[in-house]
Amino acid sequence: MMFMLIMTGELLAAPPEIIAARIGGDNNKTRFVLEINGQATFRAFSLANPNRVVIDLDEVTWKIGPGGAAGHGLIKNYRYGLYMPGTSRLVLDLKSPVKIANSFVIKGKSGKADRLVFDFEKISQTQFTSSVSKPAVRAQVANTTRRPVNVRPSGKKVIVLDPGHGGHDPGNLGGVKVNGISEKNVTISAARNIKKILEASGRYKVIMTRDRDIFLKLRERSLVAHRHNADLFISIHADAFTSSSVRGATIYTLTGKASDREASLLAARENKADVIAGVDLGDETDIVQNILIDLVKQETMNLSNRFASELAPELKKAVVVRKRSLRSAAFAVLKGIDVPSVLIEMGYLTNRKDAKLLMQKETHDKIGRAILNAADKYFAKNFAFN
Repeated sequence: MMFMLIMTGELLAAPPEIIAARIGGDNNKTRFVLEINGQATFRAFSLANPNRVVIDLDEVTWKIGPGGAAGHGLIKNYRYGLYMPGTSRLVLDLKSPVKIANSFVIKGKSGKADRLVFDFEKISQTQFTSSVSKPAVRAQVANTTRRPVNVRPSGKKVIVLDPGHGGHDPGNLGGVKVNGISEKNVTISAARNIKKILEASGRYKVIMTRDRDIFLKLRERSLVAHRHNADLFISIHADAFTSSSVRGATIYTLTGKASDREASLLAARENKADVIAGVDLGDETDIVQNILIDLVKQETMNLSNRFASELAPELKKAVVVRKRSLRSAAFAVLKGIDVPSVLIEMGYLTNRKDAKLLMQKETHDKIGRAILNAADKYFAKNFAFN
């Protein structure tokens, strides 16, 4: 019995805490320091295109901000968060190619935090490229196939909500200067409230691609919809723009060619999420290739556009929308699914009014009711409600 109590205590022990991050040095030599309460092993490796250093640690709690910050010296910026259960990830985006000249731990005295220290030195791109490696651990993709099920025992349609970004990918940090929020926090908060609105109707089963602050590759998000045989996939995001006066929600559907330059730039920025977060995008599983083939079918594209057309007027009743609120772009997160799908940019974190509203439950509820009304109309017109 005593053995069981000891084991339980270990399992419930809180993870180490990162309580501070500091950067010093110049464009030739830079030191990066993490202060940590507790012990965590780490492993560092480099990735190119763009140049990054990735540091994986045992799972830790981050107490240093919204998920990312500007850098100094050789470090352009850095981002951090939970990569997968048991592993946290820190990604350093580099101004110049570097080598890790030294890494060590300085033990804290008199109860003070330990310091995890990394010293970087500038090297040539050729030297950096030769040092590039890949993570030893990769998130595994479940080898499942979509079931041709038309009627579910519950009689409910399945809607997958995809809160954008997460973990060491904070999304855009446009709201940090306004009220200290990052996109990943806005999207998870909104998705949770939207889920409650949809489920309260009794007509929908709602599945979240992530229900906590964890990183998911773009293809893993789409596979959630595939595995659950979803009827709709809705990716939730919050935008950013160079001009703080721009505000309003926008709905995007998938197309091979963007509807305008702004849509194209947004898609390019969102599609870099896996690269920025330190993940190699070169792997393609057979299941994803099969799904991509399914997506070519015109029926799926048409249904996505039909739902977007129902959602656009409902969203306009609920919140401020862009002048052209319905657009199209080549979003990677929408490419890997064989169900109708849209991406919603709820507003602009770089706009003070939008940023304030996007963290309010009332705004999330309004968006949730707009999605609910649109879904009801969409299914009533295109399918028999089971």
